[in-house]
Amino acid sequence: MKIKVAAAAPEILPGQPGRNMTSVLAAISRARADGAALLVLPADLPEDMNRGALERQAGPMTVYPLTRAPLPREELLLHHDLDVLCCSADTPTTVSSHYDNLNLAGLASHENMAVVVMACPQGGDGGKLYTGQCIIAQNGSILQSADGYAIARVTIPSRERTAPVEDMVTEQPLTPWTPFPETLPRVVKLAGDGLARRMMSLGATQLTVSIGRTSSSLLALTACLAAVDRLKLSRKNIHVTADGNRANQIAAGLGVTVGGQGGLMVDSTDLTTRALAGAEPAHYAVNATVPRSVARLVMRHYANTCGNMNIAVPIRSIAHDDDAEPWELYDFLLHCTLVYGLPKWGAARLLEDTFHEKYAQEAIQSALDHFFDNYRRLTPCDCPLIFSLEPHPTA
Repeated sequence: MKIKVAAAAPEILPGQPGRNMTSVLAAISRARADGAALLVLPADLPEDMNRGALERQAGPMTVYPLTRAPLPREELLLHHDLDVLCCSADTPTTVSSHYDNLNLAGLASHENMAVVVMACPQGGDGGKLYTGQCIIAQNGSILQSADGYAIARVTIPSRERTAPVEDMVTEQPLTPWTPFPETLPRVVKLAGDGLARRMMSLGATQLTVSIGRTSSSLLALTACLAAVDRLKLSRKNIHVTADGNRANQIAAGLGVTVGGQGGLMVDSTDLTTRALAGAEPAHYAVNATVPRSVARLVMRHYANTCGNMNIAVPIRSIAHDDDAEPWELYDFLLHCTLVYGLPKWGAARLLEDTFHEKYAQEAIQSALDHFFDNYRRLTPCDCPLIFSLEPHPTA
């Protein structure tokens, strides 16, 4: 039997029951209009919702978690007798967890020969973001993945494997924090979402940011663009202090205001600079959990996809200048130290095994010495969580 299933993540704002009710009703109406027989919502809907009204709006459509609780994320691989696994994943949607959820949904649908429908919450604040990732998978293949809403036609029951799970799960990139190419825009989206939410909480409509000779400063600017675009504000509300001709060319090409200041101050300090230079940001730092090597990749991707040669050329030039330092080596060591707690001697072996074909032994040793001579433990700061910094359970 073929049916349509949907996953929706309506935005839930604390203390706004009327607005939240409208958002959930709109999600249910959309799924009904699309002909869905089953809809999965995140499990953390506020208790002050009018559940009776929601169930009446759903009509014959089955809605989780109104009718029953969805499976927790950690149980997805344990239900071999079910044809449809409805899951609510309540982890903050970092770039890492985005891929973890995709891989888990694909693996669970393959192992159980079932349909997996996953809905993550949407909302949060400027520090912890929930971007509403929705996934539908069947027999090891991801049928739909999108933020906010996903719908797909599936076959129930289905006990035949249609695609090997290995075709869906891509090999992990060389540097652990480096996202896959298709998720590079997600770094900007998460940073922009966090900044937009901070602006809303403060009632700010103006931003001030400095850009110069680093990819991280450009990443902070693109996050500012994403935030004002989301809030439907003019890009002239972004006040930019530009250092150098290339920075001035980029600012002019993006239509921001060059000079002056106002509103929320945005800091461009990145994760690697925090760890190696002890530079803790004084203001809201959109890059504070983004490694420098990732910022460079994101800006190269931005230059390649923006469609504006007037800004693409200087962006590529600044990103190229970042190659003067072995940021991917530093960030690899930072990941080993921060997430796995490895000492210098333990990280040295991994660094050599991973990069011996790309870097000379002298360069690897120099990066190793520089990192451990300068590494400082991170302290909490005001920033969105874009890459997870939590220690690994086995660390």
